[in-house]
Amino acid sequence: MIDVPPFCGVGFKEWSGVCEALATGRQTLILRKGGIAEDGGVFRPEHRVFWLFPTRLHESQQGLREESSIIEPSNDDPSIVPIQSLGVVDSVHLIEREQDLESLQSFHVWTDETVHKRFHYRRPGIWVLGVRIWNRAEAELIRTTTEQLGCKTWVPLDPPISTAGLIAALEDEAWRVEAERLRAAIGSHRDDGPLE
Repeated sequence: MIDVPPFCGVGFKEWSGVCEALATGRQTLILRKGGIAEDGGVFRPEHRVFWLFPTRLHESQQGLREESSIIEPSNDDPSIVPIQSLGVVDSVHLIEREQDLESLQSFHVWTDETVHKRFHYRRPGIWVLGVRIWNRAEAELIRTTTEQLGCKTWVPLDPPISTAGLIAALEDEAWRVEAERLRAAIGSHRDDGPLE
């Protein structure tokens, strides 16, 4: 486990319903096709610490198993985004067989169709990031910039947002149980284990 820095200037764009599930501890993983690089023979995500940047882009096209109840901060100004949850990547796993996706169902809120589409996008296989979440008491409302628009995953947050006073979405013991449960569910699949 790494220390949470005092400020973080990176956002991870994800559907608002997924951000809500992560923030409440109902989801403990993120699925990625790219943004994973090999460093010294170990695969790591581009960013280990990031703010969840909720978006509704493409959310209705594929779907979630449950509806989001995130309230937009301003119906008059959709360019305002609430930043409230910080993610820290705890482990990295590679799923290479489609039949192994079923073992992940209890860890996320995506529909089966969504997960299978992501698995098959470009070429079969998907990275599973075990992610622990911390929440701010109140969201930091930011106005989107041109650098944050479009279909990109990682976006800059300038100025960086303070991480002071964060509260864990899952207490230490509950998180430990979920992290172990995820590793057990993935079993013998590729697992680069806990990140140092």
